[in-house]
Amino acid sequence: MDVNTRRLWHFATLADELHFTRAAAILHISQQGLSRSIAELEDQVGVPLLIRTTRSVALTDAGEHFLRGVRTALAALEEGAAAARAAHSDLGQPLRVGFSVSSLLELDAPILRAFRARYPSVTLELETFQWSDPSCGLCSDATDIAFIRMPIECPDLHVEPMFVEPRAVGVDQSHPLAAAEAVTLSDLVDERILAPRTDDKTWFRFWTLRDTELDEGLLPRIGPVVGSMEGELEKVGSGEAITITAISMSRFAPRPSIVYRPITDVPGSELVLAWRGPATPMIEAFRATAVEVRDREKDLVSRIETATGRPYEF
Repeated sequence: MDVNTRRLWHFATLADELHFTRAAAILHISQQGLSRSIAELEDQVGVPLLIRTTRSVALTDAGEHFLRGVRTALAALEEGAAAARAAHSDLGQPLRVGFSVSSLLELDAPILRAFRARYPSVTLELETFQWSDPSCGLCSDATDIAFIRMPIECPDLHVEPMFVEPRAVGVDQSHPLAAAEAVTLSDLVDERILAPRTDDKTWFRFWTLRDTELDEGLLPRIGPVVGSMEGELEKVGSGEAITITAISMSRFAPRPSIVYRPITDVPGSELVLAWRGPATPMIEAFRATAVEVRDREKDLVSRIETATGRPYEF
């Protein structure tokens, strides 16, 4: 049944007024035009919708049932139109995207390139955050959406997983662990590890291996606190301490004096796309683009997730 929206509005207005003259005036059409529209609607539906007399207009039982469906349909149409207008308005605003240092890795460029090609009118405002804010601006509302490493402490957070890569230990090339292919927690018992300078206790525990079930005495000692990747590299390169990091540091912050080895008996570092609260149309557009690129680049994601820290892998 192909009923146009105009006739539905005519029927709903007449049902409210139960008077052809008043309804026609509200709709800005002639009384004869309204009568003809209702008659055509009844022909399309296949049943009488109104009882007409010279003095009154009333809905039939069928008309009452039909009216409920009409109101639902018109409300849905109005809601859809409002959502479309909101989406159009939203997509004209800048989108603030947060990153941690080398967070998105090799997926960075293809995701941003795909989004810019699809939404050329949207300005992407990219901002990189140090370890003091592992939420990359989400908790302070400095960003709309961000690529972050879990776990973090941030209320009302929604996430879209992107990949999980191994946690690794970074050591000076002269360190005994530099000769290993991989390490376990037991290899780190007597070591002194760096700690990130942050108020996020959950994130702090993860990157100091305090998220494990081992007793404190079986874990490496927490050493200097650093607030940036540069500070981390300086202290590791000088032999002052070792660091717990993501295996991708071997690619994104390579130094001849530092070696990275995967830790085989701890969960990996999960990189997610995150936002707070209900997703706006622009956030949803960015999320959908990121997911599309992630799924298209399955081979790249697999290489990220299985990297061992050897420089020839990428």
